[in-house]
Amino acid sequence: MSHEGRLASGMVPLDRDAIERLPETSAHYRLLSSGQRVMSVGHAGETGLREVIRDAWTNAPVAGVTLIEYSETATAEEARVAAEAELSILKPLYNEGYGRFRNSEISLPKKGHRIREAMKNP
Repeated sequence: MSHEGRLASGMVPLDRDAIERLPETSAHYRLLSSGQRVMSVGHAGETGLREVIRDAWTNAPVAGVTLIEYSETATAEEARVAAEAELSILKPLYNEGYGRFRNSEISLPKKGHRIREAMKNP
C-alpha cells in the first residue's frame, strides 16, 4: 500500500533509542512495516508524540512495525484532522474500521445468536 508522500521526519527506524528522541509536541504519525507499508496512522495531542509511541510500544507492540514517520503540528486539533484525512485515504491494516478490523463488530455473533454449522458430508 503506497502513500502520497513522506512526512516531515522521513522514515525513522523504531527502537527504544529512537522513541526517546521523538518530540514532546503534538503530531500525526504513520507506523510502517519494513516494506514501507502503512500499518497504522494516529495522532498525539497534548501528551506528546514521545509519550504516545512509548505507551503503544510497551503496552501493545504492533507486529511488523519497524519504522515511524511523523509531522509535528501546532495544535492537537491539527494533528487529529491530519490523521483522520490520512485514514480515509490509506486505510491502514491496524486501525479500527480499516484493514483487519474492518467488519469486526458485524462479523461476530451477537449475544443469543447461534453459529450455524456446515452440513455434514454424506
